[in-house]
Order: sequence, then C-alpha cells, then structure tokens
Amino acid sequence: MRIVDAHVHPPADGDFKKFAEACEKAGIVKCFMCGLPEGFKGAGNDVVKRAFKEYPDLVKGFGYVDLGRDPVDVVDDLYADGFVGVKLIDPPKPYDHDDYFPYYERVEKYGMVALFHTGIVARTPMDKARRVSSRNMRPAYLETIARSFPRLKIIGAHLGHPWCEEAAVVSYHNPNVYFDISGGHTFYIALTLHRRLFYDIKPSKLLFGTDSQPGEFQRYIHFWMTVLPQIGVSDEDLERIFYKNAETLV
Repeated sequence: MRIVDAHVHPPADGDFKKFAEACEKAGIVKCFMCGLPEGFKGAGNDVVKRAFKEYPDLVKGFGYVDLGRDPVDVVDDLYADGFVGVKLIDPPKPYDHDDYFPYYERVEKYGMVALFHTGIVARTPMDKARRVSSRNMRPAYLETIARSFPRLKIIGAHLGHPWCEEAAVVSYHNPNVYFDISGGHTFYIALTLHRRLFYDIKPSKLLFGTDSQPGEFQRYIHFWMTVLPQIGVSDEDLERIFYKNAETLV
C-alpha cells in the first residue's frame, strides 16, 4: 500500500538521504514535513525548504507561522517559496481569535493547507516566555475557522488528544476539517476511534501520520495496520486513511 505521512518533521540528524531511504522502506511515497518554532534546532522552515527542494516528489513543505507574532505577509513569502501548507502551534490566544483571521484568509486564498496542532502540547524551555497553553489549541476552535473559511483545507493534529471526542464531532460537522492520528498517544486515539468511528467521525476524514523520527515509521504503520481492521475499517477505508485522503489535499 502506498502511504502518505501527513505529519512529520525534519530528521534530528539532518540526514535527508537516510530519511528518504526510511520512507522508501516503509512505503511512504509522500510526506507533509512541518517546520517548528525557533528553539527546535534543525527543524525550522529553512530546513524544510531544503528538504522539499532536494526531494520534491517525496516532501511537501508546511511552513511554521507564529500566529500573532509573525507579520501576516509571512504566508505570502511561504507560498512564493514553494510551501504548500502552514504549520500552526502554541498561539498566545485561542486559534479562533479574530486577530488570526488575516492569516487564515491568506492561506485560503492560496489554496494552502493549514495544519493545526490540537490538544496537549509537549513542554519546552520556551513555554513561560511564550505563555504556552494547550487549551488555546482545543479542537473546538477549528470549527469557528472552518465555518468562517469554508474553502480552507484544515488538518487538526493528533485527533486533538485528550479532546479526541470533541475532535471527532468537529470533523463530522465540518466538511473541510480533517484530523491526523499521529503522535505518541496512539492507544488513546484508537480507543476513541473504537467508540466513535462510523458514528461521528468518518474514515474519509482521517489521515495517517507519524510525527516521529525515521526509525519509528514502521512501528506506527504496523500499529495502525493492525488496530484499524480490528475496529471495523475495511481495506478500502484503510487505503483512504493511509493514502487517498491526504493525496486529495496536496
């Protein structure tokens, strides 16, 4: 099966050749590589740009945008540089604050994808200075954005863990909102899917992702390839989750 990894970051060792080899071994034919804020060494937008310039068929670039701190025209610059999406995380205000609407307008205008971190976020030394709060990244805030920008393609990361059921309902009622199932909370996400899949979240709205380093790609693929059929996902829907849904976005 061909696989699109809809949520990955640059490899920590900076070795893109080894990254590409790991993707090939795992069956990953395309990935959405996301930049991260300053402080995440080797994971900035410049590194992502180098990756998709060197491997244009494999890597699709999602440039980090610092909501409320970067000028709005950073979106113009990213689009001009060849990025196909933006990565949003750690906003000082909730995602649906009016101050951020000009960013979303630009992203929608260019037909780019907006990938929002949703749910609990990892701790970093920058948290105090940036006033980081996971509650600003609840999945429910994506609904306001989806209703205001119906042509904006939206991905919420990690099924909004721990607000996974909230994420499920947001996805169900908003045709332009998808969620990836990436990250380290796979068991909790799987439990939510077991309860809600086919009721208020559809296989057509889920995206496979790893949010991990190349050495972990196959482990995450194996987990979901094993679990999803056990909770009733057909082979056809499995292909949607692992490949077709993401392929339609980028």
